Amino acid sequence: LLSVAAKTTLVSCFTGFSPASSLTTSSRFQVLLSAQQSAVSAADTNTETTLNLNNIATKLLITCAEFGQVGSKLTEEERTIIDNIAASLNPSSSPSPAKIELSGKHELIYSASPSASSGALGPLTGKVTQSFLDETIFINRVEFFAGAFKIELYAERKVLDDTRIRVKFKETVISVLGQEVKRFEAKGSGIWDYVFAGPVTTPSGEKMLLRVMKTPSTFVIVQKE
Repeated sequence: LLSVAAKTTLVSCFTGFSPASSLTTSSRFQVLLSAQQSAVSAADTNTETTLNLNNIATKLLITCAEFGQVGSKLTEEERTIIDNIAASLNPSSSPSPAKIELSGKHELIYSASPSASSGALGPLTGKVTQSFLDETIFINRVEFFAGAFKIELYAERKVLDDTRIRVKFKETVISVLGQEVKRFEAKGSGIWDYVFAGPVTTPSGEKMLLRVMKTPSTFVIVQKE
């Protein structure tokens, strides 16, 4: 009679397979299966997080459109609704929103500021944009009557930390029908304290960079692709 060890050796010679290698192969399979399941779970979690972010961002944009661009003309309840939606975006923000590279033209969606930076000029509401010329200089622009009357506030910015930017105003330029009619020094400064900044996608598939800041008034600004 063959011993157990001899039988095992004999089986191994004919099949090239041993109980030990079977255990090793099974263990490796379990490790690979576990890794795949973890990867799928992580992907599902990321997808769910992205969908939730896009849903909140869309809700904010729709609410701002319904209530209006100028927050100073809204009720306290309406401003609070916008602030609460904006605050819910914060956990999904870029970890360093103040350091996101900004270029080109960005469009104001909402401002709670009582100043003209919201686009309000008496009973009129102008289109407000930000144009970033380089890493420092940008222009806050308010246009009325399809650009026939335009006010441009030149400013410079400096990143203070991951979430804050200091803004210093330099000069104001007023133009009528494309012709500059007045230019004067602008004074004052402020802090952009980011609530959220990052890419979002609307249900229609439109992609944009969304920024929400406190100055301390709430600002909602987008740059569409």
